Amino acid sequence: MPNNKFYFAQTVDDVALKGWYTEKNFRHLIDFFNSCGVKATFFVVPIDEESDRPFNEVFPEIPGIIAGAVRDGHAFGQHGLRHNRFELGVPPAMVLDLPHETENKRYAAENKAALAADHSLENCRARLKTGRDILEKVLNIKINGFRAPAIQSSENMFKALAESYSFDSSAVWQQTGWDYLNGNVDVPPRELDQARYDEIVSVCPGLEYPLSCDYSWLLPAERYELTWALAKHDIDACIRLDVPFIPVCHVDPVHEGEGIRMLKDIYAYAKEAAANAGKELEFVTLEELADCK
Repeated sequence: MPNNKFYFAQTVDDVALKGWYTEKNFRHLIDFFNSCGVKATFFVVPIDEESDRPFNEVFPEIPGIIAGAVRDGHAFGQHGLRHNRFELGVPPAMVLDLPHETENKRYAAENKAALAADHSLENCRARLKTGRDILEKVLNIKINGFRAPAIQSSENMFKALAESYSFDSSAVWQQTGWDYLNGNVDVPPRELDQARYDEIVSVCPGLEYPLSCDYSWLLPAERYELTWALAKHDIDACIRLDVPFIPVCHVDPVHEGEGIRMLKDIYAYAKEAAANAGKELEFVTLEELADCK
């Protein structure tokens, strides 16, 4: 990639996830990105876990909204199959330590062998294909990319992705945001260096685009400055290392508290910081980023 560019790939999780998605917030988020000149990559859940029906039967408005968003320059990928915590792998400790994950943490600890057997290459292939086929049939677009629900992972999930996907963005390289969500507000930002980045990218060589963090999850005013400092730290690190900045937000939680304000500040700071480094900020989708290599 040319070193005079600083690539910024905004991503959004939980499209069509009941309880975390509403049509109003989905439409507003697309309009917000358009007003900011931001191209985003949205990850869609193929099957509603509660009813076991395809996403479009539960949320019939989504295909039409997505068709418009694609025309606006946004991209769409696959977000698991049913957004079950363990369908393709196991979430990392920083996720299972969240207050609402107590039961899932217990289940993961008590069923390690059974989960490892369930995450066979054959099962991962089949689950990925089932979800991808649903999305492609309903949306009439090619699904090239993937992000795992709850940042779960397994060796076979990455092997299956490498067989037929163009990009994955399931790995995280800034865990400090989850420390804050777990109440550990005295933890300093983890230093981001090339060795750490290369280590994370190696989980799915040639396909992995690590997300940095969610800086906007149900963000209360009292945690704004702390999270803002983390976001600036991570943007500066990406510019210094000449790697893309890939934050994530979630359809409904970004609208709670100060989430939208945070995104506005992040976009403005990224532009300023890139200019100060002699680079031009460019908002891209993950599909475009994969093509930049």
